[in-house]
Amino acid sequence: MSNQTLQKPPTKRRTRAKSTSAKSGSLFRRQTARIDGRRDGTPLIFGWGKQLTRMQKQQIQRRAVFSFFGLIIVAVIFVFVFGVIQQNIIIPNEAIVTVNGVGVSQATYQKQLAYDAQVLWNTLQSEIKQQATDQAAAAKGDKNANTQNQIVTTQIQANEANYQQSAITQAVITALVEDQLIQQQDKVLERQSHVPTATLEPSSSAIDAALATFKKAFPGNESYADFLAKNGITEADVRAAIAVHQRRDLLQTYLSAQIVSPTKQVHLRRIQLNSEKDAQNVLTALLKDPNNVTLWSTLAKKDSLDANTKNTGGDMGWVTNYTGDQAIDNWAFAANRKIGDMTTTPLKDSTGTFDVIQLVEIDPSRAVDPTLLKAAQSNAVAQWISGAKADVNTHISTPDSTMLTAARNLPVLPDLNAKLPSEAPQGGVPGAPNGQPGGLP
Repeated sequence: MSNQTLQKPPTKRRTRAKSTSAKSGSLFRRQTARIDGRRDGTPLIFGWGKQLTRMQKQQIQRRAVFSFFGLIIVAVIFVFVFGVIQQNIIIPNEAIVTVNGVGVSQATYQKQLAYDAQVLWNTLQSEIKQQATDQAAAAKGDKNANTQNQIVTTQIQANEANYQQSAITQAVITALVEDQLIQQQDKVLERQSHVPTATLEPSSSAIDAALATFKKAFPGNESYADFLAKNGITEADVRAAIAVHQRRDLLQTYLSAQIVSPTKQVHLRRIQLNSEKDAQNVLTALLKDPNNVTLWSTLAKKDSLDANTKNTGGDMGWVTNYTGDQAIDNWAFAANRKIGDMTTTPLKDSTGTFDVIQLVEIDPSRAVDPTLLKAAQSNAVAQWISGAKADVNTHISTPDSTMLTAARNLPVLPDLNAKLPSEAPQGGVPGAPNGQPGGLP
């Protein structure tokens, strides 16, 4: 009995149960692993992937999904960044016109247009205000005020004609083209004639003074800060715009100082024709006997467009530099020019016609008529620019008309479409409520 009592069969049953349970769990886990790692023979894509297990296929699918959405995110970011770069860097730096291979960007044009338009707007507002004052004084019997009112009214009418979108955009692009020509000429003068840079390039103090004047000229209800902020430009941009006008003034001062009396003059003959072909025919005939006065007289009377010289054998008389067609003057006053020289090819002049020219005489020191001298001095830079544009080595592209009037390039302030009446109403500045450009309150 005692031996039977010592047997512990329940303990053995519990042990077997535990062992069986453990074995069953182990078998279950191994079976699951075999299912995940089994090759089911189904392709993943386009017949490929039969050799992969189910787990490998799931991993590839997850990676594909993550990669797809990652590519979409990258594409969206790229489009956004490219759009920002395009709007703020690429488009603004596109050339609106080129001058001898140098481009004038849209950004430069936009900033110059804003500045020049604001200068003209400020001038108009000042003139209109002065007109109102003069009219009030004239109404009280002030004769001087009446005269002054007539002068100011004429100025207003002229400036109003200039304050039109088509007029001002053309004026600005012309100024920028001419500034490029001037900058290129300045480098030539500095290199060849040893003209100091300070003679032709605006100083900081001169730009400071012009900037101060510009700031003070704003009408009372407008501000320089608003002008900068609403047009998206900086003070450095305004200074660059000021420099464009000052460079022209400096070259004018330099060139006018070179025009003196007495000075070198040349005696020329000219036959002017409509086309290069016609000019070449005349040139070919004259080259057979270039000094034959009778031949010159016959051809000039027959073919020349110049009413002043066609009946005198093409004789232009004595010519002073910067007094006639500058394309002709540039040829005639070239450093190596000598008596008897004749154009070897038809010369395109500033008016677009073609000329055959011969140098008959040279006087190194000949007096200049005072009236002619003063006119030459006053128009020196304009004359020089006309000659530079006509030069065969000058290449100026046609300005992009779409860019000229693109909304992004037009100023917000002032409004180029603002109404500007010639007569000032009592008690306010005309043009818009509260004197704001374009009727802004």
